Amino acid sequence: MGKNEGFSVEITSDFDGFWCYNVMVTCGCFDENDERTGYVSAEDIVAPVGANLEKMPSGYPLKRKVAFETEACDHLLMYVYVIPHTIPLGRAVDEHKPFELTLRASRGGRVVVSNRLPVNRWSGASLEVRVGGDAQK
Repeated sequence: MGKNEGFSVEITSDFDGFWCYNVMVTCGCFDENDERTGYVSAEDIVAPVGANLEKMPSGYPLKRKVAFETEACDHLLMYVYVIPHTIPLGRAVDEHKPFELTLRASRGGRVVVSNRLPVNRWSGASLEVRVGGDAQK
């Protein structure tokens, strides 16, 4: 594993209602001097915000993921946006606890980060994630 390799990033969730959320990721690639060397973005859009769908769209996969590869770099700075297009009908927090995303980043076939990140069922999430280099310190 070295800095001359890129990262593979995958974002998933086991939550049955994950289809109610759009996911967008912006990712800057940086060298050892914290100079940006590249940029990657990825998204998985299920429906427009405010769609308030009654059920998962037909033909949409039950298991979904957002995945991308980066160029060779020292570290990444990602912003992960999880935006609800369909919100829970109830108002009881106990009935609609946050769900988790799994963000996994690997380099050279070795997992360097595997985080479980909380997502609010009503507001979604805006998450900043640093991977590699001294970003983990």
